[in-house]
Amino acid sequence: MHKLPLSTLWLAFSLVSVVAVAETPSLIVYDEIPGAAQSDQYMVAVRSLKGETKWQRPFPLITRCKEGIKGENGYFSHLSGWSNTYVNFEMDAPVEIAIAKTNGQPIRKATVRPHRHAQSCRVRNGRAYFTLEQPGLVAVDIDGQMEDQDTGMGYKGPPIHTLTIFANPILVDRPEPNSPGVLAVMPSQKPPSEGPWKTLYFLPGVHDIGAGFPVHANKQYYIPGDAVVHGTLTNHAWGDGHDIRIFGYGTLSGERLAHPNHARPRPKEARDHNPIHIAGAAGTTVEGITIADSSHHSLMLLASYVEDKPTTVRLTKIFSWRVNGDGINPFDNGMIEDCFIRTQDDSCYVNGRGIRRVTYWNDYNGSSFVLSALPNRPLIVEDCDVIYSRAGWHKWGGGRVFNMRGEGEGDCGAGVIFRNIRVEDPRPTLQQFMIMMKGVEPYEREAKRRETGDLSGVLFQNISVAAPSVLGEKDYLWGASNTKIKNITFDNFTVGGQRVRSMDHFQTNEFVEGIEFR
Repeated sequence: MHKLPLSTLWLAFSLVSVVAVAETPSLIVYDEIPGAAQSDQYMVAVRSLKGETKWQRPFPLITRCKEGIKGENGYFSHLSGWSNTYVNFEMDAPVEIAIAKTNGQPIRKATVRPHRHAQSCRVRNGRAYFTLEQPGLVAVDIDGQMEDQDTGMGYKGPPIHTLTIFANPILVDRPEPNSPGVLAVMPSQKPPSEGPWKTLYFLPGVHDIGAGFPVHANKQYYIPGDAVVHGTLTNHAWGDGHDIRIFGYGTLSGERLAHPNHARPRPKEARDHNPIHIAGAAGTTVEGITIADSSHHSLMLLASYVEDKPTTVRLTKIFSWRVNGDGINPFDNGMIEDCFIRTQDDSCYVNGRGIRRVTYWNDYNGSSFVLSALPNRPLIVEDCDVIYSRAGWHKWGGGRVFNMRGEGEGDCGAGVIFRNIRVEDPRPTLQQFMIMMKGVEPYEREAKRRETGDLSGVLFQNISVAAPSVLGEKDYLWGASNTKIKNITFDNFTVGGQRVRSMDHFQTNEFVEGIEFR
């Protein structure tokens, strides 16, 4: 089909361009990011359904997986050339969203996930349309790239080009660049790390702060939706990482940074390549930003439990394409809520204060929930969605949704609840439960095991898995003599719509006892 100019395609949407803020306060759209390259895969338009008929264009950014070269750059070759287009906008009333391909080819089908955000997606005249009644972070699969084929182990097809729509709640306390205590930084400026200012404001455009830009206690760092900041934000001094706020609907990118193992010269501190690494982070908040192409662990907010100073990660979106590109470790003090995490290594360690309303997506090498740091106290993980659970390889101890891979130490699990967890992937590569207190062949060497301490008292409630492993892998509960699995309850656990009612569903051994099904 002949490619149409972009201007012609957008005229079909009857679009009206805006500078930064839509005419109505129910919808805020950033339509330009000076100096940034827009996606060459998809275009997106949005309009408020609150007395508004004009379409507006959020700027479509793109994050890409570079060619994976083993031992040289940390990118997975399985994902070479893959990309994800994403847009951020703000809303407080229902909106309609339209999607088109930039090459003029018609869209044949589209699926929105998680399903709970948008029950249907229509295709009309080669474009996809759907409605969001309230803010939500969603993925839109175009032409069945994820839905209709197995992109996990053995995939040899063309690169996959995905799309995510981040419809954020309106930010009510955004700073103004000329307000007292605000230091506005131009893209060409090197921002100061210290000064009398309270808020560092990255003005529209593309900034580069390099690896290890210092952040400090009692300061704010604002990245608006029309700014991209290349580099990392760090503080390694315990006592100076508390009460920091990093926020806005812009992007913090690791695209220009090498994985620390492959950087030349090698960095003195690998943690300086973590997009955000803050020690003593009690009272610190990361809110709204997109972390794209993490060069190492995405979010490390180290903090012991402080009752009145939670470490909060909210409405944060993460894309990683590389080994060690983990998502979030909440440590003892963290609350994770309303986030979107797509990683090629582990997505989330289960610890901290709780995890709720988070969407997970793995393509190659990661687990949704890593259980090795599971506490022995009340903790709730709830209302989460795993939209894709793919893996690029088979016989190893990683991956899966719920994973205990013979690591950690001590008793754990008492009072821990996983509830309302939906695994929507129609083609998951591996099993969903790989709870191994010690290694089991052929997945993990038998010598690998958790230190003394039982897993006991966990409740898995309302766990729905859309489909079993495409490789026929069976779920595992595998204990050891000094690290038993016991007193676990499965309340309304379904696979493919069928309720699991007995231990026959699991591969297990003699060190598993007291498992209850309801």
